[in-house]
Amino acid sequence: MRNLPGMREYLQAENIQLVYSGNNYFDLLEQIINESKEILHFQTYIFDTDNTGMRIVAALKRAAARNVSVYLLVDAFGSGSFSKHVAKDLSDCGIHFRKYAPLFSPESIYFGRRLHYKIIVADKKTALTGGINIADKYNNNSDTQPWLDYAIHTKGRVCEYLDLLCEETYKKQKISFLEKWEKSKAKHNNLTKEKLISFRLNDWIKNKNEIHTSYIRQLLKAKKSITIVASYFLPGNRFRKLLAGAAARGVVVKIILTGKSDVSSVRLAEIYLYAFYLRNKIQLYEWSNSVMHGKAMIVDEEWATVGSFNINFLSRYISIELNTDILDTKFATQFATHLEEITNSGCTLIEQNTLKHKSQWYNQLRMWLAYYFFLLLMDVTINRRRRKIKN
Repeated sequence: MRNLPGMREYLQAENIQLVYSGNNYFDLLEQIINESKEILHFQTYIFDTDNTGMRIVAALKRAAARNVSVYLLVDAFGSGSFSKHVAKDLSDCGIHFRKYAPLFSPESIYFGRRLHYKIIVADKKTALTGGINIADKYNNNSDTQPWLDYAIHTKGRVCEYLDLLCEETYKKQKISFLEKWEKSKAKHNNLTKEKLISFRLNDWIKNKNEIHTSYIRQLLKAKKSITIVASYFLPGNRFRKLLAGAAARGVVVKIILTGKSDVSSVRLAEIYLYAFYLRNKIQLYEWSNSVMHGKAMIVDEEWATVGSFNINFLSRYISIELNTDILDTKFATQFATHLEEITNSGCTLIEQNTLKHKSQWYNQLRMWLAYYFFLLLMDVTINRRRRKIKN
């Protein structure tokens, strides 16, 4: 399968930083917008026009007033509540704004295909990528903790890739300039063994399966440890077997899931698979301080990935996703230390006796129905898409 141009190799970044949901993310996001000078691309799934959203809108308007070329693309479904008044205000300020795949548009020809990644790139040299949407629930407030999620702050010429990707997506360009860009960078790619970045895409409709392939490759290579942060975690049979196989060969496998979910049916389906994980000596933790929305994996404290890709059929076969793969021992070790801290301070260890209260027949029935509903939905969706592609 052909990879997206530019992602055949890891490229050097000047700096890589883990960013957390809450003030850490939104303060940095506003700073990047405020410091932009020439061009700013911002593409996201959810952009609510609540307090957090309007804070970012104000920053975008200030950038446009400085004659920065601002392009904002939001998903028509995820940002369906985006205020029409705010949209007009943005356009009046000179900001290029549109929604991805509104109903009855050519982009919506494949039902359910959504723009799910979250990217901001400024002046082709600094970027944020990850899973954090623009909404109050991802930000700090006085009542509740923000949803737990992560992003990567990247600096360097590698960000030129994201600028080109966003430009092609916003302008619906059919001719890609990414391959030419990648070839020019490969000629002068004298890599060190740290701060290596590879941006991976999943867009099954366009025959791009990079994120899923990257996950599978790392599961097969793991020697010591695998730590997964997983929201909406419904892996397929092969993925589960690889996790079980890694645990069987002595790899310590930990999965951090959410104890509170915004989608109860997915939560039930997730719990249905708990017995399989525990039977195969896979450690399970539930984050209970807020909704856990993160999507990340660390392998052997050498390699990590953070992004928008959920380990389920929606991300693999339907949505357009972007992850940042990182080869950097220092970064992976620091991230692993952080995850160890949150498992100790904010997570519940799931054991066989923990499942007893879920074992009543009516709970078992609900979990079984939820799990097989998603299996049926996956089968119907994938087969329908395959027929469309063949035609």
